[in-house]
Amino acid sequence: MDMRVDRKGELARQLGVFEMVLITVAGITPASSVFVIVPLAIHQAGTGVFLAFLIAALLAFAFSLCYAELGAAHRHAGGEYVIARRVFGGLAGYVTFVIMLVCAALAPAVLATGLTPYLNLAFATELPPAPIAAVAILAAYVLGILNVRTHAAITGSFLLLELIAIGGVTIGAALSPHQAPASLFTPQMLGPLTLVPTPFATIATAVGTAIFAYHGYGMAILLAEDARGPARNIARAVVWSLALVLLAELAPLTAILLAARSVPALLAHPDPLGYVIAGLGHPALARGLAMGIALAIFNANVAVVIQLSRLLFASGRDQLWTRTLNRAFSAIHPRLGSPWIATLALMLPSAALALVSNLAALANMTVVLLMFIYFIVALAALLSRVRRADLEHSWKMPWWPAWPLLAMAGAGGALLATLRAAATADYVLLAGILATSVLGYIGLARRGVQFPAGPEPDPHAPRS
Repeated sequence: MDMRVDRKGELARQLGVFEMVLITVAGITPASSVFVIVPLAIHQAGTGVFLAFLIAALLAFAFSLCYAELGAAHRHAGGEYVIARRVFGGLAGYVTFVIMLVCAALAPAVLATGLTPYLNLAFATELPPAPIAAVAILAAYVLGILNVRTHAAITGSFLLLELIAIGGVTIGAALSPHQAPASLFTPQMLGPLTLVPTPFATIATAVGTAIFAYHGYGMAILLAEDARGPARNIARAVVWSLALVLLAELAPLTAILLAARSVPALLAHPDPLGYVIAGLGHPALARGLAMGIALAIFNANVAVVIQLSRLLFASGRDQLWTRTLNRAFSAIHPRLGSPWIATLALMLPSAALALVSNLAALANMTVVLLMFIYFIVALAALLSRVRRADLEHSWKMPWWPAWPLLAMAGAGGALLATLRAAATADYVLLAGILATSVLGYIGLARRGVQFPAGPEPDPHAPRS
């Protein structure tokens, strides 16, 4: 295969829609979302997690349409920060870049921190979570420098195993129902003495966590310069990725909630899904499923690393760092065809976060930052056709502008709900990120950097 890169520093266009969907869904990894993020949402909202995930599914569909249209119009490996730069200007683009960069360090740590409980269940051990998470992150980053088509094959194979594991849990839980289906629509949570109705405000907080569980379908736009064919293929990859994720997450969530022998025991258990899985049958079955889930979580980290490396690659090409770092991040390995230095750059920060933080704290901050990004994307989808009419919007969402407006309302509401439940440290960190963004942009201006958005879409690329 010809792995050459053209003189503009663009990635070779090797991926079709199917391969982009494989990498994107593997990065979302429905198994890690169900078995790492869902327990957090259950502890937030009790059985109200079901309604939270339904509301989040509608919002995710609106977000996916925004990503699909913008990804086809703004074909660039930088993704959201380039879109914000082109639609709103340099400061908005740079703030979005810094938020994305923090998320890039947080995401692998969040996933890897949820790995250890399933390894312990699979091998009947008591491994400490932080060191195992750090080792898993280091391994994922090392694997991340491989050729992107090799990754599509590897992550696709692991994704198949992951879907088998999810299917096994779903079927096993569906065959052992202990709760009535109507209970899904009468949300309850643990009170001081007994179960109490879950307030809608609490469900709204869990909506942000549910959006995080679905998050990743929009990451297909980071593969825009790896994609071959017309720009609308990027839009297709986004929408198909979300469709698969909704099916793979809502089905097991529904089955697991109905399979709980005791709702109070489910809600009180530190690992509510492990509680249900352990009760499905023979211990060997539970161990096998746990091993499949652990492999899926590791696979997710590898796929996330591939996608986020494109962010740093684009930032180096867009001259957002010092001259030395720009050259390093935009370097492409001559044999593997991957941005190998950009891939490895976040390895140590992500591993360090896994060592010093807990899963809930990492997830809460990630949700807050994601809501910022989603709001920016929705606003850009509302304005891009007007402010960047010079670009061909080769795929346009139906019923515009209804979906961007719904997406803005959902992201804003979830952000406010999450911030109301945030700790003081979260506010301090958020303020620090925003202040760093503004100061960094001022520093760019003083150095005379115009914050270019990278190459505009290639006019000779295949059109839809």
